[in-house]
Amino acid sequence: MPSGTVARADVRERPTIKDVAERAGVSIATVSRALNDKGDVSLETRERVRDVARSVGYSADRAARSLATQKTRLIAVVVGDNAGHRDLSLVFFGKVLAAISRRLAQSSYDPSLLQPHDIGLEHRFDAAVLIGVDGDDALIADLASRQVPLVGVDVRCADGRAVYVGSDHGDGVRLALAHLHALGHRRIAHVAGAANTVAGSERLHAFRQEAEALGLDVSGELVRQGDFSSASGYRETCSLLALAERPTAIVAASDLMALAALQAIRDAGLQPGQDLAVVGFDDLEAAALAHPPLTTIRQDRQELGTLAATRAIELIEDPDVTPAATVLPVELVVRGSSA
Repeated sequence: MPSGTVARADVRERPTIKDVAERAGVSIATVSRALNDKGDVSLETRERVRDVARSVGYSADRAARSLATQKTRLIAVVVGDNAGHRDLSLVFFGKVLAAISRRLAQSSYDPSLLQPHDIGLEHRFDAAVLIGVDGDDALIADLASRQVPLVGVDVRCADGRAVYVGSDHGDGVRLALAHLHALGHRRIAHVAGAANTVAGSERLHAFRQEAEALGLDVSGELVRQGDFSSASGYRETCSLLALAERPTAIVAASDLMALAALQAIRDAGLQPGQDLAVVGFDDLEAAALAHPPLTTIRQDRQELGTLAATRAIELIEDPDVTPAATVLPVELVVRGSSA
């Protein structure tokens, strides 16, 4: 190579937003609005722009876009352990987290999975979805002071611009009690979940209220405090079986506790579903595989996650509006444990 000349690498130039606009036959502004899910672009145009962007390999430069909009396109998904067992949160919320991730991807946002104690001032995100965190946790006040929009999944945030998303825990317990009452059960126990959680406290309150309405015994010996874990379910079921007059049915505040109850009943030489009925709450995948299969209250975990992500996006993209709280319906799934 002659001296003084510079080799020119044969590198394909990165496609630009202008390239996408020209090929799609729209303005650059329309491309930007379409790729950022703005509401003033028709569905047909939005899809055409996205198809062209994919075909030419265009992707917006996140750093440049962040500088221009002061947005990171990141949403923190904070999973705590306010029930005392972080693994329990992940067992139930695994499907919720997957749904959150899918919904965010549809609108070009990315989730950042964090634990509460991991969050510092160096972390930047446009909103946060909170799971397994107490409503009065200092983290919520900290994020609110930073003006971070919040979505609580079964978390009622005491501070900041926040939206609640959850299931109808009270109605689930009412469905369980109505089912058992119709089967003739009159001595029904409750193994409660962690009292500091929305799910645990609302399910316990509903049990007491509905049991009284049905004229059932709600004495202290029949209401046992668990914490959603298998260990507490087994322990409290053993205590119930040791009573001079044991219950004929148990409503557990989680499937993990209910599944452990089935084992405790078997270990006592009794037949679950025959000598003692058991109803759980959540409809985990293991519920249908239990022996006998577990009657339970099904929560729509996929819809919980999808809705949480949607609410986070809405809070980010429309700062003047805070959506109303949403409580999703639940359903009773009857199986062999309450035959």
